[in-house]
Amino acid sequence: MLDAYFTPIDESIWAPYRDSKETMGGKLLVHGKSFPKLKKVKFVLMGAGSEADAFRKAFYRLSWRFGDLVMADLGNLVNSSDEKQNQFAMSEAMGELIEMGIHVLVIGGSEGLIYSHYKAYRQQGSPVEIVQVSPGIDLEEGTPLRQILVEKPSNLFNIDFVATQSYYISASTAALLEKMYFENHRLGEVRDAIEETEPILRSAHLFQFDLNAVRKSDAGCTKLASPNGLYAEEAARICRYAGISNQLSSGYFYGLEGIDTDPGSAILVAQMVWYYLDGFISRYHDHPTHDSSDFLIYRNRLNSTGHEIVFYKSRKSNRWWMEIPHPYENRTYFIGCSYRDYEIVCADDMPDRWWRAYQRLM
Repeated sequence: MLDAYFTPIDESIWAPYRDSKETMGGKLLVHGKSFPKLKKVKFVLMGAGSEADAFRKAFYRLSWRFGDLVMADLGNLVNSSDEKQNQFAMSEAMGELIEMGIHVLVIGGSEGLIYSHYKAYRQQGSPVEIVQVSPGIDLEEGTPLRQILVEKPSNLFNIDFVATQSYYISASTAALLEKMYFENHRLGEVRDAIEETEPILRSAHLFQFDLNAVRKSDAGCTKLASPNGLYAEEAARICRYAGISNQLSSGYFYGLEGIDTDPGSAILVAQMVWYYLDGFISRYHDHPTHDSSDFLIYRNRLNSTGHEIVFYKSRKSNRWWMEIPHPYENRTYFIGCSYRDYEIVCADDMPDRWWRAYQRLM
């Protein structure tokens, strides 16, 4: 039973909003005196650390603008002194909810739960893509990301890193990313064209956001305390892009230690989640197929290499995809892209996004 994984939310947090139907706290089905019935629920929150309660205090008072969405807050995962037990509980609870077709957003907890987030997808036979917003990348032995990379059998297809800062990434890690054809989008690149993060997130199944990616002046509780990082507005915009992704079925916000003593940081995370939800209810539900009349198809052959690059443009949303042929099998793979990629091909050049995806299929 799912309720065995969770502890109820303290009444002092949700009771003030019990009769308010215009706030998040008033509209949510809350695990207070009883566990919520999930039959009609499409989106759930779950806490993985004590910092989740500080988030709730800021989040519950925000306006409800999400129509007839049925959403629940399941409470905090039962905390054990055994970290491995906590990781197991998170992956099991998330896996069960995802199997039910419910979108899951986890608030708080340690960096070690990154691996638990991925493990929730172990029953899926299809390739899994992760987007992680983080200032650095740690692939050393024993780290959560390393666990994901070395796990066998693996259904991992790609990890995209967003808003990274080069001085927090070792040369050996950068070399390994290149070898595996994973994409690393640095902070300056994101800031120059933040709209380009949307196609990155469009292909993701898992979204992970480390609050340390936000600069200290906008998120005062962060342990990294870096003067450089995303602005609060940029963080919120990326979260909306994540929510709008049709394929995305879960998110994890971590690096929140200290928000219980920093109200500004708690409010920022609450607003980021609000924009994530705004994206979730605004999904276009468009994805290309070979015989769909909902897409315009553009075929371009590169004179320089002979490769044919096929683009699909949605008539509904004006978003773009590229078709990636499997090098050994008679099937294709679609990845999100932008008009910029189409312009690159029109200039007889190969988009880096296409080439990396093709190499990962090799």
